[in-house]
Amino acid sequence: MEDKNLIYHFLKEDCSPEELDQLHEWLISDLDEETTNELLKSLWKKTHDGNIHDIDESKLTANIRKEIAAKNGFNQTKPIKKRIIVRNRRNNSWVIITAILALVITAGYFITSNSQEVDPSPVLAEQIEKNTPRGHRSTINLRDGSRVVLNSETKITYDENFGIDNRRIHLEGEAFFEVARDEDLPFVVISKNLITRALGTSFNVRDYGDEDSASIALATGKVKVKRSQNPTNKFKIFLNPNEQVVLNKASQKWSKSSFRPERVLSWKDNNLNFKEMSLARIIKTLERWYDVNIEVKGQGIEKLTYEGTGSFEKQSLENILNTLGYTMGFESTINEKQIMIKLTN
Repeated sequence: MEDKNLIYHFLKEDCSPEELDQLHEWLISDLDEETTNELLKSLWKKTHDGNIHDIDESKLTANIRKEIAAKNGFNQTKPIKKRIIVRNRRNNSWVIITAILALVITAGYFITSNSQEVDPSPVLAEQIEKNTPRGHRSTINLRDGSRVVLNSETKITYDENFGIDNRRIHLEGEAFFEVARDEDLPFVVISKNLITRALGTSFNVRDYGDEDSASIALATGKVKVKRSQNPTNKFKIFLNPNEQVVLNKASQKWSKSSFRPERVLSWKDNNLNFKEMSLARIIKTLERWYDVNIEVKGQGIEKLTYEGTGSFEKQSLENILNTLGYTMGFESTINEKQIMIKLTN
């Protein structure tokens, strides 16, 4: 049943407010003995490796139903079949599921306490690092079936157990992720400023160290985004397709908005799009893309924004600079990897 996966992901903090309402309604209307037993078995198997057969399931089932009934303000000893309306459904869901979680944790304690002792010194998994230097982009196929496209000057790090007991990736730079769905192992991308959690979806993460902002742009599916500096439940955003969140690194304020895929995601197809982009950011992009150093002479670079069509498909650096210079008002000189831009306006 999909609701059992829903409660499992609630415990892993993956539920949206709408899913939380759905979960609460299911718990107070359909949690009969058979369903509760199945739910407990599912949770135990997902959270522990111990022997679940040593647990008195019928007693725990009765306790769970009793806790739920008590938290909702009524006594109930038989399976609940009548729909009950609760005013503050969302907050009540936390109370109800916390009661279940407490019992599951208690069960897990007795399971693990009877198992063999474990070496208290964990063995750190070997770290795997993939990176792309300036002037290059690369595609990586991961063990779990996911695919990652790395932009220039980007590094990802994950451990050798990726796809087995975790799907965590640390990112520096920009990458587009096409995530293979796995209900048991959420896909988590951690950058310096943002944390993104998904199941099966595709999204773009941009978090370069020398830029003023970081962003997550969702292409398909759904993701949950947190700020790395304040990753509590209170501060999170859910994104739907064609929505993005942009974080100002200095103020730690973020905003959610829609975006145009051809502007934000075109880089992964080897296309550059500079529509409504400042010259300062264009320069940083060109330096990474073509592995060059660009120097600017003149005042007012911060005021120049490119208003042209913005799309450059596999064009040479010289052609791009000539087009931008004509529109924005500058001249450029290329000397191998050294570029000089002189503002004329």
